[in-house]
Amino acid sequence: MKRYGVTLGTILVAGWLSVGIAHEQHAKHLPDGQDPIAFRTYLMENVGDNAKELNDKIKAGKIKDAKVNAQAIALHSTRITELFPKGSTSETSRAKDEIWQKWDDFVKAADELRVNVDALSVAAGDNNAEEAKAQLKKVFAGCKSCHTSFRKPDKDEQKN
Repeated sequence: MKRYGVTLGTILVAGWLSVGIAHEQHAKHLPDGQDPIAFRTYLMENVGDNAKELNDKIKAGKIKDAKVNAQAIALHSTRITELFPKGSTSETSRAKDEIWQKWDDFVKAADELRVNVDALSVAAGDNNAEEAKAQLKKVFAGCKSCHTSFRKPDKDEQKN
């Protein structure tokens, strides 16, 4: 009986560790939710980490494995607009003033991301490689368009 408990405990710990390993390269800690710039930076870095993993998995033909990354991006996409309260800029923020000047366009871009990444999640769950690849292109095109319109380039991008 005792052996069964140890084995069950070992299985539970192994399962818990495997969930953590799936995202070991993602942002390290959750910042203070009262600081919208720090929190959105955290969220967007997590979206970027998930997008990289998503792309790598789809390229490797691991379509079903990509579903968890698509779901994470979809969840984060529902929070994007609330993390940009009017005028929340700083020297470290890459947010352009265009976000608030063209708020309806910004909201539309966030909504389109959510719709496209939801569709990608469904395609991945169905192991539909063709549809997943098509949706991945839409997701990445949306990311690029939004970044071009609403995000300042980082220092490395400015040099190129």
